[in-house]
Amino acid sequence: MKSQRNMANIDDCLDILFPILMEKGITLKQKCGYRAGKLSACRNWCYIEGGDTKRRKCLSNKGQVKTWKLFARFDIKQPPLWPWEKLERYEGKSVQWAISGDDVWGIAYEDLEIWTRDIDNEQILKRLTVDLQTSFNYSFQRYC
Repeated sequence: MKSQRNMANIDDCLDILFPILMEKGITLKQKCGYRAGKLSACRNWCYIEGGDTKRRKCLSNKGQVKTWKLFARFDIKQPPLWPWEKLERYEGKSVQWAISGDDVWGIAYEDLEIWTRDIDNEQILKRLTVDLQTSFNYSFQRYC
């Protein structure tokens, strides 16, 4: 069971990710409660929910309800490693905020909690930086 404290620690850790990505030339637009990586006015390559969001995104994936934190596009021929999870395709009003498609993977708070027990925040940030750089490169090549 996730605690508010663990969720806040994960949010604080991920806030450090944004300046690291900016140093690599990847900017994310700050929106109310989330950040989005934009390829165009109507296409996002990633979505990262902020700690200040009013309502967490709890959705079922493969029969298990999780609280989703990050979404990003990856080449299906080179999928990302755990804790990224291939998402079911959602249709409907309840998830209009989410990026969707056959190339979308996500990371849930529950998996981030498990991950933070095994490795330190610095290693997590390094891995997520590489993963998001890979996602951006793939998305830019495919959609732009």
